[in-house]
Amino acid sequence: MRPQRPADLLRASDALLRLDRYRDALRCVLQVFESADRDPGLLIPLCQRLHRFNECGRALALIASADPERFPSAIDRTELASLASRCGDQALAEAWIEQAVRVDPMHAPAQYLRGVVAMFRGDMPQARFALSACLAIDPDFAQAHWVLSTLPDDGAAGDADAPARIRASLARTQPGGTGEAYLQFALHNVLHALGRHDEAWDALERGCKLRRMQAPHDLRETEALFAALGSLYTPEFLAPVTAPRGDFAPIFIVGMHRSGTTLLERILGGHPLVADGGESYAFTAQLDLATDHKTTGALDATTLQRVAGADFAGIGAGFLDASRWRTRGRPFLTEKLPANLLNAGLIAKALPQAKLVRVVRDPMDTCFSNLRTFFAGTATYSHDQEQLAGHHLRCDRLARHLHKAVPGRMLDIAYADLVGDTETTARRVFDFCGLPFAPEALDVGRASGDVATASTTSVRAGILRDRAGAWKPYARQLQPMRETLEAGRTDA
Repeated sequence: MRPQRPADLLRASDALLRLDRYRDALRCVLQVFESADRDPGLLIPLCQRLHRFNECGRALALIASADPERFPSAIDRTELASLASRCGDQALAEAWIEQAVRVDPMHAPAQYLRGVVAMFRGDMPQARFALSACLAIDPDFAQAHWVLSTLPDDGAAGDADAPARIRASLARTQPGGTGEAYLQFALHNVLHALGRHDEAWDALERGCKLRRMQAPHDLRETEALFAALGSLYTPEFLAPVTAPRGDFAPIFIVGMHRSGTTLLERILGGHPLVADGGESYAFTAQLDLATDHKTTGALDATTLQRVAGADFAGIGAGFLDASRWRTRGRPFLTEKLPANLLNAGLIAKALPQAKLVRVVRDPMDTCFSNLRTFFAGTATYSHDQEQLAGHHLRCDRLARHLHKAVPGRMLDIAYADLVGDTETTARRVFDFCGLPFAPEALDVGRASGDVATASTTSVRAGILRDRAGAWKPYARQLQPMRETLEAGRTDA
């Protein structure tokens, strides 16, 4: 007999997902969502599962309508705030954080999240204040040290006391854990800002070594996935289906992490006809549904094996239906998940009306910026120099392959042009997307709009033209990366 009680349905969903029965697992969660007698005590576990299935619109509706009095603990209110933030509504997250702090101002996770959401919303003084409050409550809150280390310096020389604070926390932190990794990356950031590059490199090297142990990268699996993409992405297979009807046009911004994709979305999001959708797995969720498999990351081998016979018109229509709530009534929507480069051929096939724009940055600048970024749950290749350089080369080869297989479907723009001649480059992008020029879009430092990516602090500072060459103080240590990139260019 199929379980009918909401709690049983949620447990059944978890079990079905472990059995790789994606559709049935999702069906159980949606049945709970639609239940008229849903237990309010299940709101948090239900929203957690809705987020897992990228049903963020439904999760946000529940969180927005929830009565804070039914969740008296700061722990629950902070979790609801975290879910709202992860689902893309930073204003709702901020409201729930205030509810959590009202109950317990000494709840360190609430102060931490308060700082992160303030950073996403562009309020850097509030972000610094809340993160400092978190550390005053819990001096060893490793993630708070790390996020604080990414904020722009108030002074020209950086925080000279920060290395001592982080090292003191390192001395108290269990070796080998995620906390130590966060602290090592934080230590690297503050030492780099102070120009103490030898010490900064030592911290980065230790942090990367920890991340390689904690989240190892399967190089063979990655190489096989890219090889399979090259085989599948033929002009015949990628011939587009009849465009599904929709009232908005998606703009997919793709490329390597840290290549300038956030800056481009910030420009597009400043256009009055464009809603900035941020990063989501909305397209991958439609692949999951079509293949009855929960994909690892943006795309994995099992999805790729099953997708050849999928209903691509259904995938496109499903993406449009599931993403409509993010458009806020505007006729264009950005989707900025860099790893959608792997899905670019599938996107071109399922959504003939979609625009694909790829940002290309100097390889050493891109790879070094990846190397010194703490990625949680993604980009496992980024903490090894040679694997990182190899991934960059594979992405570049895939892009060249796509240009041949689906000519004209993806526009490449150089990050150097985006920051060096912003208006001309923005006009190219607007023309490609079918948008009129809007000069106000070039004001990327504007207060409006949320930026929930690793580039949130830099993009808030406006168009930065002096970011190239940050790797040069570490040129000797980065020789393996340079040699791999140069060898790959020679082979191309």
